[in-house]
Order: sequence, then C-alpha cells, then structure tokens
Amino acid sequence: MKKRTLIVFLSTFLMVGSIQMNAAEVPEGVWVRDGYELTVVEDTIKKPRFMALDKDGVLYVSVIAEGKILACRDKDGDGSYESVTPFIEGKDPKSRLQGVQFRNGWLYFAQLNAISRAKDTNGDGKADKVQEILGAGDLPTGKATGHRWRALLIHKGRIYTHVADQGNATDEPIDASERKKIWSFAVDGSDKKLFASGIRNTEKLVVRPGTDEIWGVDHDVDMMGWEMEGKRERNSEEGQPITDHNPPAELNHYEEGKFYGHPWIVGKMMPNLMFIDHPDLMKHARMTTIPEWTMAAHSSANSLTFYRGNKIPKGHGDAFVAQKGGWNATQKVGYCLSRILFEDGHPYGEQKMVNFLKDGEEVLGRPTDCIQAPDGTILFSDDTGNRIYRLRYVGKKN
Repeated sequence: MKKRTLIVFLSTFLMVGSIQMNAAEVPEGVWVRDGYELTVVEDTIKKPRFMALDKDGVLYVSVIAEGKILACRDKDGDGSYESVTPFIEGKDPKSRLQGVQFRNGWLYFAQLNAISRAKDTNGDGKADKVQEILGAGDLPTGKATGHRWRALLIHKGRIYTHVADQGNATDEPIDASERKKIWSFAVDGSDKKLFASGIRNTEKLVVRPGTDEIWGVDHDVDMMGWEMEGKRERNSEEGQPITDHNPPAELNHYEEGKFYGHPWIVGKMMPNLMFIDHPDLMKHARMTTIPEWTMAAHSSANSLTFYRGNKIPKGHGDAFVAQKGGWNATQKVGYCLSRILFEDGHPYGEQKMVNFLKDGEEVLGRPTDCIQAPDGTILFSDDTGNRIYRLRYVGKKN
C-alpha cells in the first residue's frame, strides 16, 4: 500500500496552511495543524477500534464487529502496514472485544464478560495460547446493556478495568451496583478491589509518564436539559441552549478511593439538571473529585495517550485525545484529535491537531483510539472512515 499523506505548511506572510494531498487517500477537507503531516498507514480494516504495540513494532487492532484482533506489520519499513493477519478470531461480536495491551510477551484483551491474554508461541503470527484470567462470574457487569465497553490497564502487577453506567445516568445508591466504577485485580484474577467510583463511561485507562497516576477521559451525560428545553428530540425548533453546551467531557486523574460525581455531579461541580431536586445532591457534591480538564460537551472524548517521546516540540508529558464526536447537540462537535498541554503534572491548555469536521457539518472521520509509535509519531484509529492514521511533526516551512 502506498503511503498516504496530507501535509500542511505555514505560508510565509499570511500564516495560512496550504494543503498538498491525494484526495483518494486522505479525505479532502481534513484539517491538520501547521507543521504536521498526516498519513494513512492502514485502510483495509473494517471499524478499527483500540490498538497496542509489541516490542517488535507489531500493531494489534481490536475489531469489535468481527470479534477479532488483527496483527499489522510494516514489513518494508516505510511506515505503512502492508501485512494484516488475524491474531485472535472467532469471538462473539456481542462480547465487545475492545481494550488491548501488550505486556511481558502477552497481549491482554478485554471483552464484556472476560479479560484474557494471548501469545504466539510457535512464531506463525497467530495466537496459539489463550488464557482467560477473569470470566463472566468474576467481572462486575450488571445488566449486559448500555455502555458495554471495557477499559483495560495492566500496571504494577494489577489489572484495572472500568464498568460503565448501564444507561445514560442511572440514579441508584453508590453501593447498589458494581457499575460506574473502576475495579482492580491481581494479574492472576484474584484479589478484587474497588479502585474508584462515580465514573460514567471511560473506555481507556493510561498511566502518566514518570508516575503511577492513572488517567482517563470520561464521556459526558446525554440529554441534560432536554426536558427544560421543551422537546425530547434533537434539533427541536426551540433550540437546545442548555443541552448543546452541557455537560463537558472530562479528563480525570483517577485515584484510589475517590468519587467522581456521576450521575449527580458533572463537570466542575455542576449539578446534573436531571437530579436538581435529588435529596442527596449536596452530599454527593461534597464527595466529588473535579476533573483535571474539561472538553466540549458531546465531543465524545474516547481515548487518550500520554506522549513519552521527543519528536514533537515541547510534547513530552502532554496527552493526545481521540474525540469521536457526539450525536445529541444541534451543531456537531468533536471529530478530532486534540492535544492537552501539561505543565508540572497538570493540564493548562488544549490544541486541535487534526479536524475531521468539514465546514462544521460533514463528518470525514471519527478518531477512536490513539497511541504513541516507537518513532515518536502518533497513531490513531478511525472506526468510521476505516483507517489508521499517523501524525508526524515535520516542522513549519517558509
């Protein structure tokens, strides 16, 4: 497959990006920050979702709709993945095979009712040893409905996984369900512990470089304000002045024993209007840990990765966030790869790096997951455009 490139350069006087691209390769209208190059490195996988790299640079991609994990190899070293073969297949698509992480020679992967690990022991490129660590009787699931994604993190001998809200904003006592929580287990599946609670739908957990801090982005609540706005339908004639802008998506530093507000408190200590008369609203507010950063409402911040390299100027320690874009705002928002700027371990700003929303309306892609490649570039998946992209800093040109 030929390398597919979109390059934006800074013009000499007007500071306006000019675009050079092959329209058949990168969708026309995709915006890229000045000084960066966007390349399609894989375009044969249907709905690529979450990704992980092994020590040899093999890229593993979960494909929920087909119940498989694919292994992608760059055999000629040109930066694109010419070889795509099944590593794991035959899983029920309804099991929502999602989170993947490579650790100590094993590919760990998460499904709705299981966390397992797999290894290729005979060198044929396909997993021939698969071990289930946690099964349906071990994982907290509640109803197998609603937000069924399962985050996965292996860190310091523990497995961390999030079990999302079974609905949009389920009002129930905190201890009434094992959902809306992050749980941890020993790597052999024993020693189940509650880690954090009050979390709506965090699809990926990561560790901030140089620390043991666990971070994640959390999807915001839908429809907050619809009842006040007069109609429970999108794009109503009266407009959605509340719903369109509330509540924000969150970037959270998850700490053991902390509560993060869902479903009663959203954003930076804002009451969820659905529960404005809840008898325990202030009790929950006093318990809540506010987000480290907030992003646009309904941007559907889906995944993040912390940058550990030195190829992006002043990038070390910043977070890149894949924003899929939402559905229940009158104007589209998200559909981008963004960068959250960090200083002294805390975020202070946000930049859009790649924008897939053309003219504010046409969706050209939906970033789903992002990871750092060994060469210091950023890889991210698009499960609508069926592509995997690479973002590389090339420098601004006069």
